[in-house]
Amino acid sequence: MNKNIIAIINQKGGVGKTTTSINFAAGLANKNYRVLLIDLDPQAHSTIGLGIEPETFQASISDVLAKKQPIKNAIDTISCQEKSSTLRWNIT
Repeated sequence: MNKNIIAIINQKGGVGKTTTSINFAAGLANKNYRVLLIDLDPQAHSTIGLGIEPETFQASISDVLAKKQPIKNAIDTISCQEKSSTLRWNIT
């Protein structure tokens, strides 16, 4: 199985990183790719953009990076609305 890593980064704010990331991840999931969208934004904008409130989760990527939590504790699974593909993400 081929695995690819795609990073969308830019130091400048307001250039569309979150919008691009969410839509790109959703598009790949709609094409039946397994997607892990990692939200490293301290404000959790990708998570909120997916309609999820960050306060509802027990663990986040910061717990994984700083506190040595298992990554599986910070991953949640959702389904894309148009298809039954899985879009995975975790929050900060």
